Amino acid sequence: MFHAAVRSAVPGLAAAGLALALGACAPQGDLGRPAPNVLNDEIMPWAGSHAARWREEPVSGYGFTDAEREMRQLGYGLIMPTHAADRANQFWAELRRTRIGDPVAYDPDPRGYCRTLAREDYRSSKARFIRMTDDMRADRQRIRPFCDKAREVLAADRVREGALGYIPSLTPVEVRSARDRIAENRTIIAWVRHGLRQHSEAYRCALNTQIVATPEHEAVMAERELGGLEEDIREFDRLCSVVTSRGGIGVEQAPPRYYPRSPAPDEVIISK
Repeated sequence: MFHAAVRSAVPGLAAAGLALALGACAPQGDLGRPAPNVLNDEIMPWAGSHAARWREEPVSGYGFTDAEREMRQLGYGLIMPTHAADRANQFWAELRRTRIGDPVAYDPDPRGYCRTLAREDYRSSKARFIRMTDDMRADRQRIRPFCDKAREVLAADRVREGALGYIPSLTPVEVRSARDRIAENRTIIAWVRHGLRQHSEAYRCALNTQIVATPEHEAVMAERELGGLEEDIREFDRLCSVVTSRGGIGVEQAPPRYYPRSPAPDEVIISK
């Protein structure tokens, strides 16, 4: 029994080790996207697929369509932590992005941005408010292009779902791969929605901290931008859904375990 337990634990330990080795050295590109190279384009996706299969998550054997690939690229900046110096949360988010790490267990702490911004040295006390305003504006500019592409992907998934019902020659493997890809696509949309909410929580934490630490008129500008972002997030489900004659195809149809849940923050943050 001891040897059986060891054998059953080996895949998990191997996946965890690989996650640490690869996640730590994965270079980042612009806008939170992974930099194009062999590690990001081939090695990490291969490792992530195997780790996800071991966790019994949906993993499609099909290649991505152009729209599916573009949707993922547009969503990276909204899934990844905003501040590049937030190394720990960048690491956890990278494990989730590549599927090397469990998407629920490796959920970045939304207060990482708040901590990092507070601890950075700035010559001007206004700079933090300007920085968070720029970051919020960048997030808002990414939402609609992502949702436009998400609707295109969901519409294609409707075609995929319909084809499964009238093509009898499909093998069980092909049917499973199609259904797994549908689940993967909806999961990506759910992750982006979750990432947006984490960003919003982080900005609210940063704004509240800085209003007390370094009150400046620029806080008004940041508050307005945050209000706009929060309104955009409330509109996210409508923007990213496809309405059909039988109702909407929204973003709540991926397996429930793929929705990360962040613990309530309780850390005291002191601004430098």
